Amino acid sequence: MVREAALGHEAFDAQPDWLDQSMDDRADEAAAAIAWARARPDIDGDRIGLWGAGRAGRVLPKIAARTPVSFVIAVSPAINWLRQGRHHLLAEPRADGASAGRVSGPRQRAASAGRVSGPRQRAASAGRVTAEVARSDSIRRLPARRATVEEYVGEAGGDADGMTAGRWGFLSRNHTADATRDLRALRGVPVLLVLAGHDVSVDTAETEDVYHQVLGAGRALTVERHPDATHSPLRRSVEQSERRTALTALLAPRSLFADGFLDGRRQFLEGRGRAGRTTPRAVAAVPAAARPPLLRMPPVRRRGTS
Repeated sequence: MVREAALGHEAFDAQPDWLDQSMDDRADEAAAAIAWARARPDIDGDRIGLWGAGRAGRVLPKIAARTPVSFVIAVSPAINWLRQGRHHLLAEPRADGASAGRVSGPRQRAASAGRVSGPRQRAASAGRVTAEVARSDSIRRLPARRATVEEYVGEAGGDADGMTAGRWGFLSRNHTADATRDLRALRGVPVLLVLAGHDVSVDTAETEDVYHQVLGAGRALTVERHPDATHSPLRRSVEQSERRTALTALLAPRSLFADGFLDGRRQFLEGRGRAGRTTPRAVAAVPAAARPPLLRMPPVRRRGTS
């Protein structure tokens, strides 16, 4: 899609430890990268846009408030940090299809209510769900009172579950992040909102509602839904099998993605090109939440070349 739309990418390293950053820090960094690109004589500064996924949803509008951009592609962008955590807590086990016999963690136990039969079992499972949600709420209140990572581990029953001091610091700095007000910076900017039907990381219904409320239903906002996609956004049938994912990536990489995902982005960018004189370039400002944070920028490419 990138090549067909006359786009490219070039890596631009973020600061060494992204866990030391706030959402504003990441926006400042991306705005600085855009300023770098605009200063180059071989890059058209009027054709720079933003691409981001997941956690980037709380950064993209902050970047647009700092520097003009010609378009934004937001893939399953998150809105509110804490509500995103609650959605993930309840959605992930259902998506995994965890059974009562292999439930091991709090999220898996919280979802087991949907797979029991009989009023007594349903009542017991509903009680477990309530307990796990209450425990999650207790843990989520820790950053507000500046608790330490050791206090988190204690509240979590002694299981750190991958939580390091650095990650706890990142969470503590950013746990109040919410994109709702910042989205006003995108009014009038062409936005492609890409949503997945099987997203356990982001509540896409909330995201779509907030985007419509803040940006309105004008022509600047385009919503693209992919019912068979996961947060990745890979095809759900592909993502569920590590072997199938590896083979598809090797033999037919474009088939990894949900139907229409790549074509939708290409058509959106081509539409921006028809509105002007040339196809815009893209800046991938912030990657998906699960990946290390890097900034991606367009390659140096002379005007008039493909």
